[in-house]
Amino acid sequence: MQTTQEILEKHNLNWEVEKLPLYYKNEYDDNEYTDYYAIVRKDTREVFTTCKEGYRPTQNEKIIKTMQEIAGNNNLHITKAMPLHGGRKIMVQMKRPDNKFSIGKDETEQYIYAINGHDGTSSLRFGFMNEVMFCRNQFAWMTNNALSAYRHTESIQRKVEELPKIINFTDQEEKIFDLQQFSIEKIDPIIINQLVDYLTNTDRELTEDERLEMLSTRKLNMRANLMTCLHSELHRIGGTKWGAFNGVTKFTTHFKSTPKREFGLEESIYSGSCMSWNNKAFNFLKEN
Repeated sequence: MQTTQEILEKHNLNWEVEKLPLYYKNEYDDNEYTDYYAIVRKDTREVFTTCKEGYRPTQNEKIIKTMQEIAGNNNLHITKAMPLHGGRKIMVQMKRPDNKFSIGKDETEQYIYAINGHDGTSSLRFGFMNEVMFCRNQFAWMTNNALSAYRHTESIQRKVEELPKIINFTDQEEKIFDLQQFSIEKIDPIIINQLVDYLTNTDRELTEDERLEMLSTRKLNMRANLMTCLHSELHRIGGTKWGAFNGVTKFTTHFKSTPKREFGLEESIYSGSCMSWNNKAFNFLKEN
């Protein structure tokens, strides 16, 4: 088992943040202090966010130590950790020994992950990520009934004592059950077209000429690529909702625009627009 320090060094997380007071120069060129502070990455001096006095940043070392304790108490193994958006968020991925299972004829692997924000946008949150082994399509979702977020004015270590509220696999099991139902439910081509319209925010009631005039080249390309991915996965898997969902996750994993920075794809899949697309597609297919 890796030590906390080994994990920090291996995954470029061996740095700290600090809270510094913000001030401005007044008309007399004196420092006028404000009620605000900056959260600054100490090694790069990059400002992640501003906050009030009550905000308490949590250091990476404590995040990793907490994740190690959570992993040990829940028969989990830490597989990777990464700084998202320059370290504004820290993601830790874990897995159970029995993390392989099938949806339809597809073998998948499932991982549990935790994200903690240094930028004030999120407190500690847990979720699940699935990867389809054949095509490497990935999709992730934050837990609902399992979520127990903490405020940065509290100690992260306190939450270790509340593990039954933090890690709960009921939400994951319900999601997988729905996806397995998708694998046996046929899908109407009309629903596929409606799904594309829904995800790309386009209106099929327009005439084709009106649509071409309204849609940008970027959106037209997006629709074309999404439809290609849908047809590809529907042909591979069969005309089921699982095939359609895989078409969307193929697009978001391999073709959708993501932030042009290190771990930009992971950032989008675990907490950004790719996650949003995949969740919207899941909910649409469940309701139609």
